[in-house]
Amino acid sequence: MVPDISHPAWMQFVTGKKSIQSGKTTVNLMIQNNKSSYERDPSPENVKQLVAKAHKFFSQFEAIFPSEVKQISQ
Repeated sequence: MVPDISHPAWMQFVTGKKSIQSGKTTVNLMIQNNKSSYERDPSPENVKQLVAKAHKFFSQFEAIFPSEVKQISQ
């Protein structure tokens, strides 16, 4: 189950403090994009936007990425 958008794991995920392993290119591109965006702009507003995008993505495609969702949840 995808954690609620307010769960601290999302902030850790988008800032790179929580890493996940994935063999799926889409997820790896998201991770790299989040990392680059956060490094360019670590403001709370940007982090909030990154969390919203990641949460929406995994909510929509939870059935395709169950391993990744589980890693984020832990």
